[in-house]
Amino acid sequence: MSIQLAGLCFTTASGLPFSHDHWLVALSYAVAAFASYSALDMAERMHRTDGAARMMWQGCAAAALGGGIWAMHFIGMLALTIDTPIAYDPVKTLLSLVTSVAFVAVGFRIIQRRRSPATIAAAGVIVGLGVATMHYLGMAAMVLPARIAYEPTLWGLSVAIAAAAAAAGLWLATRIHRLLERTLAALVMAVAVCGMHYTGMAALVVQVDPTLMAADGSLGDGVSSGPLAAVVAVAAFGLLLLALVSAMADRKVSAASAREAAALRIANLELEAARLQLEANQREIIRRLCSAGEFRDNETGQHVARMAQISHQLALAAGCTANYAAQVLEAAPLHDIGKIGVPDQVLLKAGRLEPEEWVIMRRHASIGQRLLAGSGLPLLDLAAEIAGTHHEKWDGTGYPAGLRGTEIPLSGRIVAIADVFDALLSARPYKEPWPLEKVVTFMREQAGLHFDPELVTVFLDRLDVMVAIRGRFVDEEHDPRLLAESSAAE
Repeated sequence: MSIQLAGLCFTTASGLPFSHDHWLVALSYAVAAFASYSALDMAERMHRTDGAARMMWQGCAAAALGGGIWAMHFIGMLALTIDTPIAYDPVKTLLSLVTSVAFVAVGFRIIQRRRSPATIAAAGVIVGLGVATMHYLGMAAMVLPARIAYEPTLWGLSVAIAAAAAAAGLWLATRIHRLLERTLAALVMAVAVCGMHYTGMAALVVQVDPTLMAADGSLGDGVSSGPLAAVVAVAAFGLLLLALVSAMADRKVSAASAREAAALRIANLELEAARLQLEANQREIIRRLCSAGEFRDNETGQHVARMAQISHQLALAAGCTANYAAQVLEAAPLHDIGKIGVPDQVLLKAGRLEPEEWVIMRRHASIGQRLLAGSGLPLLDLAAEIAGTHHEKWDGTGYPAGLRGTEIPLSGRIVAIADVFDALLSARPYKEPWPLEKVVTFMREQAGLHFDPELVTVFLDRLDVMVAIRGRFVDEEHDPRLLAESSAAE
């Protein structure tokens, strides 16, 4: 009994006896194993790359496995020994190759997006059906004076083996990465793939059809299986070896790039550690210089801390970067370090300074700038800038250089406001602290004269923050002098 289904003929009848050339069978297993190993090797590269590189290795893995399965299948067909000549339709043979590669590529694409067991099983079914389609399309490419049919039970078993083998191969492609594991997995895949092929061959039923014989009644001429199998095997091994060499080269390049990246990360970490250490050293130098200044000047340390914090907040409110504002916070405490160069009889005088004494006192700005400048250290250079310019005035009447407007560095303009604001609100032996309302009025009056008018606006908009900063510090010391700005205000 025979049944036609989906272009295939199924029968329970018997056909011509056939066997297989053992050497070609062994060659087919070897091709399957080498193709499986190559595909697993390139799948490993696929999982370790992304973007265009991942797509490239995905295509190479599909070509290796799909093309290898087809080569195994074709050599297995050439291994068939039967009492009838066999030729092959080139179009159908080529179409079977394209089918194998295409379905394997679809399977790799599916598991690339998701690797759950259900996804792998579904992809395995799709690829298995594709491999089975390739096999039976390749069988349909055989040209012989006979009709080809299949025993239905063995045919169904071959399709099931194809799906199971495909699912196993795709699962291994997502799990196997080490050399020994990859080798063992390739052998398992080869047995599964060849098992599917030779089960399908066992289902083959070849029935001689007299109507297909040559005109002289002979069976005609077939192709020589040995040389053709050798050509297919050499081509397959050559292409697969090229793929392996490419994967090995890519692996070495990736390893070298990884080493370079690791070395670069280490170098960056070392540079970052050096930068942090340099910043810590600069802060320590500033703290020690501040301590040195306190030995000569009994100006309250609380004032220095308050005006540094106020300067920091004003820098942030004015739109400066957090890094610049932090540098102002660190450098501002050295704004009056130049006072260590002022004689004691002027620096420590309890009363008001005489005009000639003010001339001497004002030299502290230039002294501080000379003391701190030239180190090449960012914080100390900023501290030098602040020390030399925080007594400059917007209208050009300040000292020591008589700078005007934006000629005055931003750091000096910021610290000038913070310094005067805190000084006016602080008690001194020779004055009472000013009320906040009086200080605010004074600062508004001095906007555009003493202070940068835009900074004054920003400062007064944040007045509650500045006042809160003063509340966090307890002023326990007293300054025997009135700052030049306070004297001018009175």
